[in-house]
Amino acid sequence: MKILIFLLTIANVPALPSFKEAREVLGSREANRREALTNEIWSAGRRAIPLLQKLAEEENPEVFRRALFVLQRLRMGLEPDSPSELLNLAEALNLVAPEFHASKLRELLNYPGGVRVALVFLDGWAADSKMPPEHVFKLSELVTRVVLERRSSWKIFLSADLSARCRGALVAALSWQDHPIRLQMIANLASKQTKEVYEMSITCPDRIASDTYLAMAQIATIHGNVPVALQILAAGLNQDSSYDLARAIAFLEVGSGLPSIRYDGNWVHELNLFRARAHRDFEETLRLASKPELSPMLAYESNLVSGSLTLPSTEGATNFPASSALAALHQFFGAPPGEPDIEALTSSVLIDWSELARTLMNLACPTEAAEKLSSESQLLTATSLLWRTNHFEKALSLGGEVLKGPADSLQTRMRLTLSSLHFESGDNEKAREFFEELMTTGIQQDTRLRSALKLGLNFFSREELLPLAAGLIENQAYQRAPSIAGLLPYHPKVSTHWYEYFREKDLDQSPLVIFKQVEHLLSNQREQAQSIIAEQLATSTKLSLPTDILYQQVLFLRVPGVLEMIKGAAWYQLSIDDLFSIARDDSWDLQARKEALATALAIDPANVSLHWLNMKLNQVNLPVSFHLPTLGDPGLALQLVAHTGALETIALVSELVDLRDHRGVRCLALLGNAHLKSGQPVQAARVLQAAICGEVATGPQPATKIQSSLDNLANYFEARKVLSTSSAEEEIWIERLDRIGYD
Repeated sequence: MKILIFLLTIANVPALPSFKEAREVLGSREANRREALTNEIWSAGRRAIPLLQKLAEEENPEVFRRALFVLQRLRMGLEPDSPSELLNLAEALNLVAPEFHASKLRELLNYPGGVRVALVFLDGWAADSKMPPEHVFKLSELVTRVVLERRSSWKIFLSADLSARCRGALVAALSWQDHPIRLQMIANLASKQTKEVYEMSITCPDRIASDTYLAMAQIATIHGNVPVALQILAAGLNQDSSYDLARAIAFLEVGSGLPSIRYDGNWVHELNLFRARAHRDFEETLRLASKPELSPMLAYESNLVSGSLTLPSTEGATNFPASSALAALHQFFGAPPGEPDIEALTSSVLIDWSELARTLMNLACPTEAAEKLSSESQLLTATSLLWRTNHFEKALSLGGEVLKGPADSLQTRMRLTLSSLHFESGDNEKAREFFEELMTTGIQQDTRLRSALKLGLNFFSREELLPLAAGLIENQAYQRAPSIAGLLPYHPKVSTHWYEYFREKDLDQSPLVIFKQVEHLLSNQREQAQSIIAEQLATSTKLSLPTDILYQQVLFLRVPGVLEMIKGAAWYQLSIDDLFSIARDDSWDLQARKEALATALAIDPANVSLHWLNMKLNQVNLPVSFHLPTLGDPGLALQLVAHTGALETIALVSELVDLRDHRGVRCLALLGNAHLKSGQPVQAARVLQAAICGEVATGPQPATKIQSSLDNLANYFEARKVLSTSSAEEEIWIERLDRIGYD
C-alpha cells in the first residue's frame, strides 16, 4: 500500500564509463548504443563534465558533437528527461545578452522545474570573471525571491552543488529578506567554505544585515573556525548600528581562550567593557562603565553583573527606565539594607502601573503590589500574587468581589484561577466548588474552554463535565472541536479526527460512547488505527505538511514510513521540530533516530541543540566546546541547559547578559539559583540581584511568571541571609522571606 508522499525524488547515480569506452561507443555506428550511453553520461550529472570536456577534444565528429551537446545542457542544469519547454527556456537564457538575463531568468523561474536550472546558470555567472558582480547580485535577489515564495523548491535550493561565490551572492540576497527561515538558509549556504562565502557576500554593494554576520560566524564556530568567526563578527561590528556583536566577540574570545582580536572601530570601548565582564574583572568593568559617553542601560547592566547597585548618570539620556523604582530597590537591597519609602514610590508619576507592581513585589510588599494591580483592573494577577505569598484570605476576598459581580468573562477567569490555585494546593473539594458554577454558566471562548476542561478532569468525571462541553452536540465540526480536544488526552487534531471518524458511523451515538471508542482504538488497537490512516493517506492528493491532520496522525501513530514522510515535509518547510523530537525519543529505533538527526542537521546545520544531540547519539565531538556556537545568545544557551543540564552553557552568557532580553534575565536567575544550591551564596547574591533589578529596569518580563519571580526573590534573600555579618542583618532577611510567604 502506498502511504508515502515524496516531495522530491533522488535518482540513483550511474557509474561513469571510462574515456576509452565512451570514445568507442559514441563513435560507433550503432545508434542505439550511442543514444543509450549519451543518456547514461548525461544522467551522471555535473561530475561527468571532465569526461565530456576530454571527449569534446576528439576528432571524430560524432564523438565531439555528442559531448558538446551534453556538456552544454549539463552547464544549463538540464537532465535527459527535462521537458522540451524547459529546454527551450534554458537555451533562450543561454543565448541572450547580459542586459536581458533578468527577464529571461524570470521566465525560467516561473516554469515549475526552473529553479534547479536557474541555480546552475547563476553559478556559472558567479564564476565568470567578466560578469560584473553587481549583475550577479541582482540576479541572486531575483532567484531568492522566487525560491522563498515557492516552498517546494527549498530542498533544491539548499542541496544544490554551488560554488562559494554563488552561495555568497545568495547570502547577500537573503540578508534583508523578511522571511522566518532566512537565517537557516544563510547558515546552510555558508556551511561549506564559510570564509569564501563571507568574503563574496560582503562585496555586495548593499550592506548585509547584522544577523547575517552572526549566522555565518555561528556556522564557522561549529566547524571549529573560531578565528574566521571572529573576523566575520569584527567586520559586522564595523557595519553595525549598535554594539550587539561586541558581546559575541567577547564571548568567543574568552570561551575559546584565543587572544583578543585587533579592533579599533566605533565600538572599541564597548568591546573592552564586554571583555572585562567576560573575564569577571569587576574592578575594570566598573571603571569602564563609568565613562560618560556610554549608554546608561549598558552602564547599568555592567554595574549589576559586577555586584554594584550604583545607578548610572542619566545626563543626556532622560529616558533611562524605572530610575525611581530602581532607586527604591537599591535602597532595599543595599548594605546595610534599608526600607524604601513605599508611599513616595507609589505616588511617582514616572512609573507605570505594571512596572510599579513588579517593583513592589520585589520589595517584598505583595499586598501593596496586589493593591496596585487591583486598581489597574489586573484582578487575576493580584489574586494569584496574594495566594502565592500565603495571603489566602485576602486572595479569596478579592476573588469573591469579582464573583459577586455579573457573570462575565472576568468572573469565568476568576473561577478558573481560584479553582486552579486550590487544586495546586491539594484541596480538590474547594477546586470543585469554584469550578462547579461554570457548568451552568458555560464558557464562550474556545481556547479557555479547552484548558478549563483539562483542569476539570482532575476532579470531575468526563460525564460530569458534559454540560460545560455543550459544543459536542453542535452541527458544525469546528464548533465541536474545542470540547473534543479538552476531553481526550491526545494531540488536539488527533482527538478531533478520531471523534469525528466514529461519530460519522452513527450520528445518534452519545458523546461518551464515542470517547470510549476513540480511547479503545488508540490504546488497544493501534495497528488498526495505523491501517485506517494509511488508507486515508493513500487516497489523499494533498501534500502532507506538519499542519495537516493526517501528518499529525502519522506521527502520533507511527505509521510505517512515518520517518520518510517527516523528512520530506521538513525539507519542504524547514521545520525540524518533529525530526528533533524523534531523535531525542529513545522509544524510537536507534537507526530511525540517527536518520532523523542527520536530516535535521542537513536542513539546519547551525542548530546547536542538534549538534549536542549528535555528539551524544553518534559519539562524535565538535571541533569546539558545544556551548561556543551559541555566540552568547541567551535563547540558545537556555535550550542547551534544558537538554544538557550543563551550567557552563549559561555561566559566560550571564556575565555578558543583555537586560533588555528577558531570556538573558532568565539565564541570570537560573545561574543564581544553581549557585545557591551548590553552596556559593556570594555568587548567588550577585547574579540574582542582577536578575531582579534587571526585571524592573526593563519592564515586566513577558515570560516570567509570578511564581518564578517570587522564587528568585526568596533565593536572593536566602543568599543575603547566609552572607549576613550580624544577627540584626540576618533578622532583616528572615523577616523579608516571611513577608513573601517563604520561611
